[in-house]
Parts: sequence; structure tokens; C-alpha cells
Amino acid sequence: MVEFRGVKLNYVEAKREKDALISGLNININIDEIKAVGDDLIMDFTYNVTYTDDVGYLKISGTVYAKDTAAGAKEIERSWRVEQKLPNDIAQPLLNLINFSSGVNGVFVARAVNLAPPLVPPRIEISSKGNASASTRG
Repeated sequence: MVEFRGVKLNYVEAKREKDALISGLNININIDEIKAVGDDLIMDFTYNVTYTDDVGYLKISGTVYAKDTAAGAKEIERSWRVEQKLPNDIAQPLLNLINFSSGVNGVFVARAVNLAPPLVPPRIEISSKGNASASTRG
């Protein structure tokens, strides 16, 4: 079973493109790379927030650190390289960890350029079809 150990943010960028009312935002999380080193998993990600009507954007890149058995970590890496997909029992907590950490830290960056903070991070749930959806229920 995968045990998530921490998140390290490596890069943050935000820009206010125009002075207009913010009517909404879209959040996209990409898993860029997964590497297994022994029983350690190193998972790089990019978290993008785009504000509707091209008002601005927020981009955060980072790394999630996790542990599994050496065989489990290798299988996760292999599966990612071949299929670009993670099992739901790993994907759901991983996406929620990235969403929460990036959303909370993104508040400070977004405020600095006068963008609405990407808060309340919705909880991400993976459906049986493998599609991710977000809900704001608590």
C-alpha cells in the first residue's frame, strides 16, 4: 500500500492578464513523471489554474514523495510509463493531496497578483470508468 510522505513545490508562476471581473476558474492537475527508486516513489506534477475570459493564470509544479514495497513501486512506475494511468486507489489520494497542497499555497501567490484564490479545493473522486471528477462536499 502506498504511503504518501510529503509534497515539495518547485516552481510557482502567476500572472494577471487583464483587469476584468473574475467569473470562474478551471483547475487542471497533470502527473508529469513517476520514478521508482527502491521502495520510494517520486511523482512530479503540474497544477494549473486558468481564470475564465483569460483574466489570468496560476501554475505550480512540484513533487510528491511516497513509499511502497520495492516491487509495488516498480509496478506503479511501469504501469505509468506504459499506460499513463494509475490505479484508482493511488490516483484519488494523490490528486487530492496535490489539489489541497497546491490550492492552499496558491492562495498566497494568487493574492499577490490580485487573482481570486483557488479555494475551497474540491475533493477529487475517481469513477469506475477512470475519470476524475471534483465535488465540494465536506
